Amino acid sequence: MAAPRRCWFVFGLSAEEAAGDAGPGRQRLEPSSDGIRRVWPAWSYAVLETGSGLEVHSAGRRQPLPEDCVAALPSETHAVLLREAAVEAWPRAAALRGELRGQPAWSRALPPGSRPALPLLPDGFVAPRPPFYTALPGALPLRALALGHEHVVGLGAAGEVYGWGGGRHGQLGHGSLESEQQPRLVEALGGVPMRAVAAGGWHSACVSDGGDLYVWGWNESGQLGLPSRAVAEEQAEDEDMGAGPEDPLLPGEPPGAAFISIQAFPALLDLPLEPAVAAVSCGSRHTAALTRGGELYTWGWGKYGQLGHGDRASCDHPRRVEQLWAEGLRAQEVVCGPWNTYVCVLQQGEARDSHAPSTALALQAGTELGSCRRELSPHP
Repeated sequence: MAAPRRCWFVFGLSAEEAAGDAGPGRQRLEPSSDGIRRVWPAWSYAVLETGSGLEVHSAGRRQPLPEDCVAALPSETHAVLLREAAVEAWPRAAALRGELRGQPAWSRALPPGSRPALPLLPDGFVAPRPPFYTALPGALPLRALALGHEHVVGLGAAGEVYGWGGGRHGQLGHGSLESEQQPRLVEALGGVPMRAVAAGGWHSACVSDGGDLYVWGWNESGQLGLPSRAVAEEQAEDEDMGAGPEDPLLPGEPPGAAFISIQAFPALLDLPLEPAVAAVSCGSRHTAALTRGGELYTWGWGKYGQLGHGDRASCDHPRRVEQLWAEGLRAQEVVCGPWNTYVCVLQQGEARDSHAPSTALALQAGTELGSCRRELSPHP
């Protein structure tokens, strides 16, 4: 039997579409023979780490970055690059060309031998937009950090969770809609050690050491996996059964149905069959989680096929990506971009269902440009 092999796929908005080039819209990432190790997505491009180093993938082209670049944090204005002796912010155009000439927009020297895990730095953290650097209190040891559109979620050394920044959608987890200028402990999670944190556009998530998943913040598109009126209305419209002005209830909706727009406290979210969660990632308005058994679940906004379910529908409950399971592919890593989802899978033997559509075709379903082309713009 052939040895299992890793490969990466992307659901949703491709770099070709974002750049205005119709292109083939291929969903399987085809790197050099060295393979792909890590992915850092922005809206219109992504930075990949292969065995040969870092390269930028945009509009169907791959451009290598200098050999001393070891990690990246991209945005639509700048790309922050971790180099051997410093961390630097370069304009997006320079990163896309792979030409880091002259002076960067911002830089900060690193202590000798330091190799921080972006966005964390030895004494603060960096963001891919000005003002780039923010200092952190010295008494706050963090082992991981996640950046949202307006907020930050930190994971403490003992598994505690901190939230600060903009809080107007409850994304800080403190039970209010107030902003916080400094890191503040999420007290509702006290006593439950966490192993990972994630931040989306205006929502947050974390995974406990025991494999439990907690979510909070904005649920407008069902990105928390909680009942969303917008998603229910979308489904009703798709079925041509939308409720009229004289009938405020949606089809099948019981009186007093509870839709959740904002969840200001962390909520425990159970996946179907209660599998333990291994990892979570948040896009602008969607969420993806991996189970310890290698299953991928996604939910939230699905306009560009970023959920991987073969359609463009949004979903307000965790739903397994059946195409991967049917092909015998086990998810190993997941990274959400703003409007897409990158997943690393492990091919293990023969597919479970010989009649299942090919993976390449299944993953491409729901990602053709169609009528969505006119809506493309780099906003959350």
